[in-house]
Amino acid sequence: MILKRGITGFFDFIDEIKDETGYYDFKKICYSIRMNNLKLLEVCNSDNARYFNTSYFYAHFILDDNDLYILLNKYYPVIAFVQELEINKKFIDCQIMNIYFTGYEIINANTLNSEFTGTEHNLSPGELEQIKYWEPSSIGNIIYNEWD
Repeated sequence: MILKRGITGFFDFIDEIKDETGYYDFKKICYSIRMNNLKLLEVCNSDNARYFNTSYFYAHFILDDNDLYILLNKYYPVIAFVQELEINKKFIDCQIMNIYFTGYEIINANTLNSEFTGTEHNLSPGELEQIKYWEPSSIGNIIYNEWD
């Protein structure tokens, strides 16, 4: 996977700052999903999220009595799934949700959980410095990060 410039949420120059992706479209999709075994608890943006310094929006569901968080990168229409919101996320696949997020790139868990090798990216020098400083545990934790 080639990491695109700006996907981390760090920008070298003010004029490089990207507009955030469609939070309200994401929220609409999350509220429209209806299944017997699925309950939506919250949809969060930066203003009401558990972590304020994040590069993603999220929706918290209960699916078959388990937590499911759907993460949307703030700067690119990229979706991922986790069962716990934590700094070092363990990404999962959730095929049942893929049909609701057409038009978004859904990255598989193997890719997200793999180690960042420093190759195959278009990241800026500033982004690479932040990655070096924060030492995220995987590609997914670069894309869906929480920086203190």
